[in-house]
Amino acid sequence: MEDYLAEELVKIMKKNTTSDFEQAFERAFELTKAYAGSANAQAAAIPFVFEKVFELFVSGRSKS
Repeated sequence: MEDYLAEELVKIMKKNTTSDFEQAFERAFELTKAYAGSANAQAAAIPFVFEKVFELFVSGRSKS
């Protein structure tokens, strides 16, 4: 994850400042929760899924 995106994610998690990416965070969180609740979810993959989905919603692309 790029440093800029990581900093924005920290801002959202701290809730002490506003971020332009709050909607992307909410959408990524909901999709990640759905994945985590599925029968085929792998616990080790959950953080990776969130990171990639958040990055995709923010930038419109995902780095491999």
